[in-house]
Amino acid sequence: FSIEWEILPALLARGRVGITRQLGRGDEYLSPDHTSFDSYTGEDYKRRGTYDYTNSESLAVEGDFTLNYNKTFNDKHLLYAGLNYSLAESKEETLVISAEGFSAANKKHLGMAAAYAQGGKPQGDEEHSRRLGGILNLNYTYDHRYFADASGKLEGSSKFGSNDRMAPFWSVGIGWNLHHESFLRDSDLFDYLRLRLSRGTTGVQNFKPYQALMTFRFFGLENYQHWQGAYLLGLGNADLSWQKTNQFNVGLEVALKNNRARLSIDFYDKLTNDMLTDINLPIASGFNSYKANVGEVRNRGVEISAHVNLINLRERNLLWSISGTLAHNKNKIMKISNSLAFLNSLLLEQSGSNPSFLYKEGESMNTLYVVRSLGIDPANGNELFLRRDGAKTYTWEASEKVPCGVNEPLAWGTFSSRFRYRGLSLNVVFGYRTGGYSYNQTLVDKVENNDPWRNGDRRQFTDRWQKPGDRAYFKSVRNTSYTYASSRFVMKENTLECRTVNIDYEFNPAWLAKHLSFDHLSAGIYAEDLFRVSTIKQERGLYYPFARKFSLAIAARF
Repeated sequence: FSIEWEILPALLARGRVGITRQLGRGDEYLSPDHTSFDSYTGEDYKRRGTYDYTNSESLAVEGDFTLNYNKTFNDKHLLYAGLNYSLAESKEETLVISAEGFSAANKKHLGMAAAYAQGGKPQGDEEHSRRLGGILNLNYTYDHRYFADASGKLEGSSKFGSNDRMAPFWSVGIGWNLHHESFLRDSDLFDYLRLRLSRGTTGVQNFKPYQALMTFRFFGLENYQHWQGAYLLGLGNADLSWQKTNQFNVGLEVALKNNRARLSIDFYDKLTNDMLTDINLPIASGFNSYKANVGEVRNRGVEISAHVNLINLRERNLLWSISGTLAHNKNKIMKISNSLAFLNSLLLEQSGSNPSFLYKEGESMNTLYVVRSLGIDPANGNELFLRRDGAKTYTWEASEKVPCGVNEPLAWGTFSSRFRYRGLSLNVVFGYRTGGYSYNQTLVDKVENNDPWRNGDRRQFTDRWQKPGDRAYFKSVRNTSYTYASSRFVMKENTLECRTVNIDYEFNPAWLAKHLSFDHLSAGIYAEDLFRVSTIKQERGLYYPFARKFSLAIAARF
């Protein structure tokens, strides 16, 4: 629901309230005759048949009030001022009940169950959060040539600790439309040419409620002297505060006449304070982790996008354009908290086949920490390691981990081509990344840490050391010791992938009307993830679904 009130010709007030309510229900019933209960005998026979019932409900309420002033003075001065105040509340609740024991197949109702699932009880979850904030925007433009804007905001959220729930944010920016200057206004070269500069802060609260609260859960039916006990469900952090990022940006936008080409370049510098992350805890604490503010991180980089119309003959219905993007980012940890330093000490003690992402000042957050490897010793087929002091050893030690590459590309982006001639169109999109390093975990799991009698990579038999003198990439098949994280599996990644290919043909309407009496007829072929070329050979789709997609579409209208 919204309402607007024009107080004055240049002054507008607007109020809005939005309510969203969602209800969900899930019912899954297996009759006692289902084959999954064929093995139920004896006391378990009466447990045949299950019913899983899920009920969920969510309610979100948002409201804001805005006061806008917008006026032009003397045809050159454009002033805008906006004041906004907003608040929101959200609630979510889920209930899950699993029951079992149905005497007949047609008794498919939760109330007909004999008992809760064995060892089970009703389960549920709920979340509740609130936020509020106010923001002031100011914008001034002179003669469509120069513009400046500023904003200030104060926002609070119940997700943060009780000691620091409110945070201020601000931004300022200036720009120059050079194409409106007298020396370029009549130019046949530019449609627009714009310079801009901005600085400001942003905040992050992308985590679940109650991370800052100490929470408990009751034991249920267990009690002592009629007193019901509870145990800690999560550690609280009253000092949990906003993750704030100070951003500086310089940008250039260019468009040539008749839309021949467009170019956008942005240079940025982002310093993130009070970075939010999960701190891992020792097992003896009873918790895996807790949320905390752990330090400062700087990101500097450039983002470029370009579009060029190579052929633009609209009268002949012939178009061909290419587009591309390029991004480069350098990540650096400026400062870490005591809790993060403690986490580093724990990670240096952990053994495993995965590399550690330690957080050290002066290094990237994506630095791969592994033990340096000199490869497989041709004499005996065992892996040879290099210690920090330069000594060689066959023994892997977690404390010898050192930085061996950054899991972030030097540059990445996309490029595409679009061609159209009369009714035929072809659109191809490619993606690329280059200059970074990646840890080939699937190679570790499928070759050296895999049982030879189970499904594995063919290199498990073809590329392993067999006899003295062999220069192999993988250790001896007779060496059954566990392979831990080493630089042997840190590989430089350069990847090119064809993301989409789309070919369409639209038949001439005049020809259709004359021969088929159709208003429209078109056919298209679409392919997704057509091919991928990379310097790293690894199995895909083990942890995230991977599939090539091909589809054919035909559309007719008559």
